[in-house]
Amino acid sequence: MPPLTPIRSEALRAVGYDPNSRILTVQFSSGATYEYLDVAPELHEALREAQPHPWAALGDAVKRHRFRKLP
Repeated sequence: MPPLTPIRSEALRAVGYDPNSRILTVQFSSGATYEYLDVAPELHEALREAQPHPWAALGDAVKRHRFRKLP
């Protein structure tokens, strides 16, 4: 898992991105953490720049990707 960077958001706590594997890691305010697969680096950057409401702005685009919940 890439290092997570805190993000200013009510819905999200932190995000991380591995450009080699194109995996976006999202930690929600609830503490649940998901990995979204085959995410373009531009979507990760847009998510980081959309503070304070990144999930409201881009959550639908992120959710179009396959994902897995981390333990």
